[in-house]
Amino acid sequence: MTKNISKVLLTAVTAAVVFSACSKLPEQSKYIPKTAGVVLNINSKEISKKLITNGITMDKLFTAVQEKDTANAAAKAWKDAENSGVDLQSNFFLSVVFNSSQQSYVSMTGGLKDATKFEAYLKKNIANYSLKTKKDFQYVWEEDQHAVIGWNKETVIYVKGIDADKLKSGMPGGAAPAYPGTDAEAVDSAVAAPARVVTSVASAEEDTWVAETDHLFHLKKEETAGTIEAFKDLLKGDADVSVYMNPEPIYSTQATMIPANLKEIISGSYYTGAVNFDKGKIVMEGSSYVGKELAAIYKKYGTQEADLDMLEKYPSSNITGFLVYGFDFRMLGDIIKSTGMDGIVNMTLHSSGLTMDDILAAFKGQMVFVASDFAVSKKPNPYFPEDSITNPSAKWIFAMKVGDKTAFNKVMASPMLGGMFTKQGDHYVMTQQMPGVPSVSITDKLVTVASDNDVLTQYLDGKSKAGGLDNSFVSKIKGNPLGGYVNVEKIVNNIPDEEVPADGKELAVQFKNLLKDATILSEKFDGKVQRSHMVLNFKNENENSLVQLVNLGTNVAKYMQDKKKKEAAEAITADTTAAIVH
Repeated sequence: MTKNISKVLLTAVTAAVVFSACSKLPEQSKYIPKTAGVVLNINSKEISKKLITNGITMDKLFTAVQEKDTANAAAKAWKDAENSGVDLQSNFFLSVVFNSSQQSYVSMTGGLKDATKFEAYLKKNIANYSLKTKKDFQYVWEEDQHAVIGWNKETVIYVKGIDADKLKSGMPGGAAPAYPGTDAEAVDSAVAAPARVVTSVASAEEDTWVAETDHLFHLKKEETAGTIEAFKDLLKGDADVSVYMNPEPIYSTQATMIPANLKEIISGSYYTGAVNFDKGKIVMEGSSYVGKELAAIYKKYGTQEADLDMLEKYPSSNITGFLVYGFDFRMLGDIIKSTGMDGIVNMTLHSSGLTMDDILAAFKGQMVFVASDFAVSKKPNPYFPEDSITNPSAKWIFAMKVGDKTAFNKVMASPMLGGMFTKQGDHYVMTQQMPGVPSVSITDKLVTVASDNDVLTQYLDGKSKAGGLDNSFVSKIKGNPLGGYVNVEKIVNNIPDEEVPADGKELAVQFKNLLKDATILSEKFDGKVQRSHMVLNFKNENENSLVQLVNLGTNVAKYMQDKKKKEAAEAITADTTAAIVH
């Protein structure tokens, strides 16, 4: 058992995924502040119901993927978590809160059913355990993790500071600043400082995060994320797993690095996603909420619908996937102008004789990408003929409609492209053909790029008709801006059997028999929200998708464990043989 108390709550979250239940309106949600930029919610009740009703228990999982001794150890850790006093029947929230670049933090919030047991658990597992009390909650400062664990009779909150700048730039977040104005490196360097200084720095850091924990326990209603409609709607959906994103507090911490008007533009904009594991499929529902500024831009241009004709004339009945999309590029121009950045963009384009408006008006924004006839085959290696190489191949087309013809011709004749293309009648042709470049057709109506000339010619001829499409799904795209499809079954079935290790054949068969296809559909903006739907369909329609994933994951873990044991045994045999020889 590690002394890192974050493992306590992480174990509890894992436990909640398998064994727990939650209320319709999670009590713990009232401890999520408005300044949360990202919130992940696990609906334990629904997830556990779907697993347990299919006979999946923690004991079976431990037995399936671990040796007896380690399984016993894992089972013991599990029992410790069950007896930790944390309520495994409550909702669990993981939040990233952006107060400022120097006071951002991660919090984990869950229910507590027995404070006495929880105190005993912490005392057993935290080095230098020291219980402290505030007016109506208790806490422990976990010194080695720079984190606070606070709790009252019903809720436990774990708070750990992060470096928001590193988090937003994709870098791993370091430990929190010691206190506002002091970075993590200063805290580390304090190790070499006199004890009095070290104590002072540590005390300031503890005070900072204890104060933040105190604030979370006493959030006023108007300070909570629950007063934001998008967050409230998400919780009402009672999804298995859900995520909420609020970009405003994220960008607000970078006030000196973003355009001054961006805050107004993104104000009132949120994204929520809900994931449900159903029989034979995973359903993901997304909602993009926009504020007044963005809504006005959406309304100005209306909805650009996906053009299904561009899809349906694709010359193949063996389509592997497609994406058909409609978007008015001029909306991007209005957003850029709202930030005041259009001057910089136009200055950059000045030498080409173009403006941002020219480029955005040149294309209508209706486009399609289609791929078909996917295959994986072996070919002789051109450098080593005795060997072969495995290469995937596919036929494909990308096409985009031209918008304003005058603007388009201006773009094509500009110094940026004029040297590459020459106009012949209503076509633009490349001035010099280059090897390896896909087949291209450019007119003042359509820009088309294809995998080969035959596909291009047949597509432009327009006499072919795409076959093998799920018409019930394609019909849903009509009138909407986006639709996409991937035939996962066709892709995985093209993996050559000889590429799979002999001892992994059984696992490969299970993998190939798992997924059927995936679809995505985006609805029209309704003046307030744009909703999207993604469905991952499984070949087995009679068993819950989460159960199928857990079963596959268990088998993968068992395969990796057996492989590791085999490699270890072979290494011992090789060492023994070498010793005998010498």
